[in-house]
Amino acid sequence: MNGALKAAAGVIGGSAAFLVTTAAAYMPFVAYDANMNYRDDCDYLLILGGDIIGADTPSPQLYERMKSAAVYLNEHTDVIAVPCGGCFREHQKKSEAAIIADYLIKEGVSPDRILLEDKSTTTFENFKFGIPIIEKHAGKSADELRIAFLSSSYHMHRAGIIARRTGIKNVLRVSAPTPGEAFKRYIREYFVAYELLYRNVPNPFRK
Repeated sequence: MNGALKAAAGVIGGSAAFLVTTAAAYMPFVAYDANMNYRDDCDYLLILGGDIIGADTPSPQLYERMKSAAVYLNEHTDVIAVPCGGCFREHQKKSEAAIIADYLIKEGVSPDRILLEDKSTTTFENFKFGIPIIEKHAGKSADELRIAFLSSSYHMHRAGIIARRTGIKNVLRVSAPTPGEAFKRYIREYFVAYELLYRNVPNPFRK
């Protein structure tokens, strides 16, 4: 191996080690937020969308978020719900937001308390599109409001970083359980760590 190849191999090896170290350092924070079971008080609750199976069936992940949202909203009857998520997958017939809203209404949440954000395709867009809807409804800036997000426990840390990047200074949270595929979800968080923390992009990952 000549000098140039050795140098290239060294750079590649160093980069790989950096990626592994970065992700490993990130995961304790993911685990900490996953175990916190957040139940913060808020004025508006962004319910982050999740995968849809077929035309309109919520994935186990999304179903847990919907159930937790209904419980929280029925206990906090002055909170406005903002279900998030568009209709963008092959064979999907209804937006994530509409599926969430239908479930909330079935569980006793008044339609008057629900504002749909039904255009987003990523977690970043949940916040990017949802916050202006809240500000328009409230007639106030996000800084003047208590805005929380609800998501799965494995997702709490990453979504919190994204919330701050979209301008929410006081990040509030409500946790939902991570369903049976928890191991796969936490593995995914490991692999998105570098992209989220160091790349100069808002967030390229699906929910």
